[in-house]
Amino acid sequence: MSSENERKNSPSDELLKLVELWLKWDQCEITRQEIEQLKNESKWDNLDARLSHRIQFGTAGLRAKMGSGFALMNELTVIQATQGFIRHIQSTYKDKNDSHSVVIGFDARHQSQKFARLTAALFAHENIHVYLFDSTTVPTPFIPFSIQKLKCKAGIVVTASHNPKDDNGYKVYWENGAQIISPLDSQIAHSIQENLEPWKGKAWNLDILQEKNSNLISDPIEKICDLYIKNLSNLCYFPELNAKTELKFVYTPVHGVGQQFAEKAFAAFKFQPFISVDEQKNPDPDFPTVKYPNPEEGKETLECAIKTANKNNADFILATDPDADRFALAERDTQATTQTGWRILSGNQLGALLGWWRWFTWRNKNPQVNVKDVYMLYSTVSSHILKSIGQIEGFNTIDTLTGFKWLGNKSHELINNNKHVLFAFEEAIGFMCDPNNVLDKDGISAMVIGAEMCTYLKSIGRTLYEQLNQISLLYGYHINNNSYIICNKTNILLKIFHRLRHYDQREDQQKQEISKTDKNQSEIVVQHSNKIKSHVAPDENECLYSKDEEFVYPRRCGQYNIIGIRDLTVGIEVDFRDQGKDKQPALPCSSSTQMITFYFDNDCEITIRTSGTEPKIKWYSEISKKIQNKQTSDINSMIDNELFRNETKHELDQLVEAVIQEFLQPEKNGLIQRETST
Repeated sequence: MSSENERKNSPSDELLKLVELWLKWDQCEITRQEIEQLKNESKWDNLDARLSHRIQFGTAGLRAKMGSGFALMNELTVIQATQGFIRHIQSTYKDKNDSHSVVIGFDARHQSQKFARLTAALFAHENIHVYLFDSTTVPTPFIPFSIQKLKCKAGIVVTASHNPKDDNGYKVYWENGAQIISPLDSQIAHSIQENLEPWKGKAWNLDILQEKNSNLISDPIEKICDLYIKNLSNLCYFPELNAKTELKFVYTPVHGVGQQFAEKAFAAFKFQPFISVDEQKNPDPDFPTVKYPNPEEGKETLECAIKTANKNNADFILATDPDADRFALAERDTQATTQTGWRILSGNQLGALLGWWRWFTWRNKNPQVNVKDVYMLYSTVSSHILKSIGQIEGFNTIDTLTGFKWLGNKSHELINNNKHVLFAFEEAIGFMCDPNNVLDKDGISAMVIGAEMCTYLKSIGRTLYEQLNQISLLYGYHINNNSYIICNKTNILLKIFHRLRHYDQREDQQKQEISKTDKNQSEIVVQHSNKIKSHVAPDENECLYSKDEEFVYPRRCGQYNIIGIRDLTVGIEVDFRDQGKDKQPALPCSSSTQMITFYFDNDCEITIRTSGTEPKIKWYSEISKKIQNKQTSDINSMIDNELFRNETKHELDQLVEAVIQEFLQPEKNGLIQRETST
């Protein structure tokens, strides 16, 4: 027994080598001492967790908790990522004679400035000019904006967005001003692996940043800030209304970087200054007033702003997340229908409003432009309201995979083909209102454009909620129910999705009586062949599927039939109404993530997917229905409309609950319910 314990408490030779390698390479005193102390205390399990696995470089760059070890965010892993990124840039542009440059910024988190300066110094040592926002923190959208305006080859922002305070990240953009996507991410990751040893004389050598006459480092803050605000002001359509409005706005950056830039944006749109939330207006890496620094969480994050708004009798609350790329909006509830007295709009509701606003204002200014050349985009798990608007107004819409890396790159492609891209959004309160200048979500532009929209609607006697109703009457009701459940065990998570692909319909038949027709339908087997899955990376196929596999998906949930599925993990899209024939999905597929969409016969669509950064199973649902247009001034008609909305919402909520219970089986699988916040 003692010998077995000794083996458990003894480090492997490989782990000892990793410990020595870390101590050899790391020049940060704090993280070196942490590893040394763990070694001296024989905390081998802790060391194994920190050193045996490397932090993965993906389409979001790097993001993890800060601390010592190859698995975490620290000075050494930032240096390693930068060295690999530099070598990839040099290799990509080796045949071009023009000089190379990059832009680097950082948020207000612990270590962000240090990570950014270490990154900048390495580029400068390699004779690559660095535009370093060194004098102040900047919003994340300033990086993609700067890439375009300064003609940089790439950009980096050190930020973990709205993650917990102990996290940090390293977000990468390419020369088009959009986030990197595959295969660029894997190419950079390979280059990082080839350049892990810190460069002697260059890594941790910040002297080059202090050389006043150096032509390799410059701070572009004044030029970029002025240019950003100037370009943003071109999207101001009602400056006179803004200047005269009696509306009161409260704004909070949630301890992030947004305050000074939000002030400049408000002034550019001719607004009177907004009311600041004193407890949250200055950057603070500890986020002391909130549990989660994410406005999407609702009233808990906006509690200080609500108190400030109530104290000042304000009409609207505007919020950006800590790196100012997301935007939230709340409207005073004059009808007293909410517990807080405020209607906090969801990302889908804001997407509908801002999409309508961008179309309304752009079309009035450009009445002669052919709408066939106009586009709006949305992520596939977001509301499809833009598609419904486009079908009536005549412009085009495109859905992409989740994330602005896809929305930004697709927008860039369209713009290069002389198309007019007006707007893109995703339900996680991310909005791209100025695609010609920022190919990423931008909380500052969305915030001030949203404020002008509020002002205009006030001038015609309409609230945001009433405008949402108008949009629904014109283009159809799009009602959503999105949330998540926590799954801390990977094996359980994989088991859940495996069950959905190998569904035992008999289990379902025991719960409800179904017709003979339904029984016949339930026996349809979806074939999955090598030919169908050929668009998934070969190495992923080889890893997961050694031979052809049959998939059988559920055909019913609750009281509704499933008429089709799209599985972006294995690469299948099926319309069960077409004899169950499968085809390759139009969207990119990857076996590294779990994502299945179910289409129901009541015009409802539900997507279940895993989070890429958190132990969560998320669901995104939408039901779309349209009723006959009625005179909105008719009181009875308004009551009927509200009744229709409530009935439709109830129908969706019941179906979502059935999906959770039947497909996810939370009690059986030990899943943890989300802490609700509205």
